[in-house]
Amino acid sequence: MTGNKVKAIFFDIDGTLVSFRTHEISRETIESLHELKRRGVRLFIASGRPLEMMDNLSGFPFDGYITLNGALVHAGGKVISRHPIDPDAATGIAGTADSLGLPCVTYGENTIAINFTDERTEQSFRMIKLPPVPVIPAVTMAEKPVYQFTVFADEAQEKDLILPEAEFLEPSRWNPVFFDLNPKGLSKADGIRAIQEHFGIGRDETMAFGDGGNDTAMLRYAGTGIAMGNAGDDVKEAADYVTSSVDDNGIPAALRHFGIL
Repeated sequence: MTGNKVKAIFFDIDGTLVSFRTHEISRETIESLHELKRRGVRLFIASGRPLEMMDNLSGFPFDGYITLNGALVHAGGKVISRHPIDPDAATGIAGTADSLGLPCVTYGENTIAINFTDERTEQSFRMIKLPPVPVIPAVTMAEKPVYQFTVFADEAQEKDLILPEAEFLEPSRWNPVFFDLNPKGLSKADGIRAIQEHFGIGRDETMAFGDGGNDTAMLRYAGTGIAMGNAGDDVKEAADYVTSSVDDNGIPAALRHFGIL
């Protein structure tokens, strides 16, 4: 892809735009984002976070937000796409997490809660600089539409305890300690499609940056998918290009490589 074809760029947050070390977007990356805006490129977030927890973007005015791995997509101050989890599936996962004592964050459209907290949850929240959330049983949260679960379980627990309940759910893991559950087949790529339709942007006019397992579908779908140098091998294999790490200004480096800046 040449730089003059790119009309929209999608960015994961943690480990892509924002360093796990500094919890900030680097100055060079912020400058690059402003230059892209000046050149008329639309810029979007594509994250597993809900909109309410995107407080680490340095106040930059993005054009839209793919949240909860594509379950809710925001543009123009409103939700333009919704994909809640099947109610029965949500109730089943919530009950399993509560009964087994597995910490589980439940995301509604405007609500967030966790059923249990422990050292793992507190450490993970610190890692990505999330504020504390209310402690409410997952089954109580599942009485209303659920758009994502984040379950604190290792891969063995995920396979043996959770996935048998998850016929209608899509797991994605970007940390060894926890994984996300969204509606079956849903990914950040679906969020890109919603943005394309809303703004009239072609797939070949899109570019995406990511570093985690929940970014692989997005990187494959975008016109050009770029993996950060700090990404895992599976993410790099899904990308068209691998740039340097988030702590080595990988985004500006890739933008220069493709002649966009």
